[in-house]
Amino acid sequence: MNIEVTPGQFGFLLAAIGYLLFWALQLTVRVHTSQKSLLSAYTLCSVLWAVHNGVTLQLAFVTDFSFVIETIQKSLLLLFLLSALSKTDISLRQWLALKKVQLTLLVLCSWLIVGWFILQTAGLRLMGTLLLVIVMLAMVETLYRQSGGQKWQFKPLIIAVGICLLLDFYLLAEAALLSKINQQTWQARGFVNLFMLPFLVVAVKRIKSWGINVYVSRDIVLQSSLVLAAGIYLCLLAVVGYYLSYIGGNWTTLLQVVFVVAGTAVLGTLVFSDGLRRKGRVFIEKHFFANTFDYREKWVELTRALKKIEFATENTAQVCLSAWCQAIGYSHGAIIKLQQEQLLVLATQGQLLFGVNEEQALQLVIKEQNNKQWLLDFSDKKDSMVSQLLSKMGHSGPAFSIVIPILKNNQLWGFCLLESDVNEKLRLNWELRDYLNAVTEQIASYLFMDEASKALSENAQFVAFSRMSAFVVHDLKNVKAQIDMLLKNAQKHRHNPEFVDDAFTTIEAMQSRLQNMLAQLTNKQSGQEQLKKTAVGTLLQTLIAERCSANFPLPSLTLHHDCQLTIDTERFANVLFHLIDNAQHATPDDGEVRVVVQQSEGQLRLEIIDTGCGMSQDFIQTRLFKPFDTTKGNAGMGIGAYDALTFVQQQQGQLLVSSEVGHGTTFTILLPLH
Repeated sequence: MNIEVTPGQFGFLLAAIGYLLFWALQLTVRVHTSQKSLLSAYTLCSVLWAVHNGVTLQLAFVTDFSFVIETIQKSLLLLFLLSALSKTDISLRQWLALKKVQLTLLVLCSWLIVGWFILQTAGLRLMGTLLLVIVMLAMVETLYRQSGGQKWQFKPLIIAVGICLLLDFYLLAEAALLSKINQQTWQARGFVNLFMLPFLVVAVKRIKSWGINVYVSRDIVLQSSLVLAAGIYLCLLAVVGYYLSYIGGNWTTLLQVVFVVAGTAVLGTLVFSDGLRRKGRVFIEKHFFANTFDYREKWVELTRALKKIEFATENTAQVCLSAWCQAIGYSHGAIIKLQQEQLLVLATQGQLLFGVNEEQALQLVIKEQNNKQWLLDFSDKKDSMVSQLLSKMGHSGPAFSIVIPILKNNQLWGFCLLESDVNEKLRLNWELRDYLNAVTEQIASYLFMDEASKALSENAQFVAFSRMSAFVVHDLKNVKAQIDMLLKNAQKHRHNPEFVDDAFTTIEAMQSRLQNMLAQLTNKQSGQEQLKKTAVGTLLQTLIAERCSANFPLPSLTLHHDCQLTIDTERFANVLFHLIDNAQHATPDDGEVRVVVQQSEGQLRLEIIDTGCGMSQDFIQTRLFKPFDTTKGNAGMGIGAYDALTFVQQQQGQLLVSSEVGHGTTFTILLPLH
């Protein structure tokens, strides 16, 4: 006896197998929420529903059993949708205790009893079931509207349930109007439910609030997707083949054979293509599986870890390595820097030792990678690059597994090496590669910034030393000027005992200044200020008589008030000498240089006035106080005016300049009286 299975029955039997597998997946979940319990009940009932329709040729609602199984399946789906609109953290028993649920159960049970025992006609049963479908469509719309920002999670569920309900609505509405069920549409229900089942699985994976975290192997999904794609492709071949047979005439057999062979060859090429399989795996893992990490939380942890870095210190590399290990939960690691073809260990963590074997592995990676930002996992023997490197090494692999190249300006800067304990091992798939590349970009920027900070710190030290040396040389010029004046006066007064005493006093002061300058150079820092109470008038009289009398025009001093200041006398005298000396150089011999001292509003007001060549406003603003910018050629250092401004500002004072080209210049020093 031959048993003929119709396409519709075949579709229902396939749907039964699909629902059975989905129900088996749910058994692996240990949560006991109302959604999970009702979904399991609905799935199991759908298995029985699909089996019944797959083994019987009778249409629904004709027999009592078909009516009962249809009603129970739709009732369970309605209860599941109702639970999806309810709280997500209650058990099935707590959910059933709700009054709205009890009322819904009462209505559904009443309909089942009435339809089974009282309503014996198919038309009334169809109308009642149609009403159930309409109510569920309204619930699906409500669920989508209330999902708010979680529409992405609920969208596959809406698609799967909505399409199945729309098909039932069309089927039942047509049957209610014509009092007859369309057999072709009825048989299509099995295939439609089968095709919508993957959407339901994806929805269950996405909706985290239900707690139904079923696990589906990525390899199984990949193989199943390939088989499904191959099936669809073969169906298309069949359709095109039928079309060719319809229009081919005498060429029908030839065209069909050529087309089928070519299509099969293309299918075989695609199925056995490693590149296609890799792309398919990445696509499936990206769109159908949850991420390995909570990236928001991981990025916050990485930011907090990198905050511990203190630039220009020795802890940067160690903190960066710790952040790298923490990013993926590994315990061992090392940061290696490539410097002039030498591998330098900057930091290590855990038990990862960098020896000869590890250095040889990295040298091979450098040679093969050629500045490519490609991560390697030496524990993955399936990787062709890893297998090639291990075969060249000729012995056991290195102590690390993951190699992360660090690039700076598209050039290899170094490596981060990571190794895990047994329970920490992660597979280096596309997700981990993308994540580690992002982490590496962030951490590497801190390593490069630390290098730049150290270089900047060294340059700053050299700049400070050069600046201090310039001031020392400037002071040496002042000492030389004093020596020149002493030698010039010695020709006239060498036999004068008072001159000899003054000469020794001057030499003693110069010796003290030279000692102070040598101390600054030796200690690489500016000398300490030696504050003492100073009479400004007396200081100026001595300065003009001893240090400014060698040049013309001789300065004149007008002393309205002899003010007292607590100040570094020697440095203040140098500042005044620079300003007076500059005024003398800018003024012709028959010109005039005047120094006026007075007290105004609790301040010392000291003016140095000359009738020299003057300065333009542009020169005053852009060049006068710019260090190492001089108009005297090799005879000047270009820091006299800059030193004067800096000193006055350090004393909480002001240095004002007014000048007119061809008429002279006035420097005004305002200092608070302490």
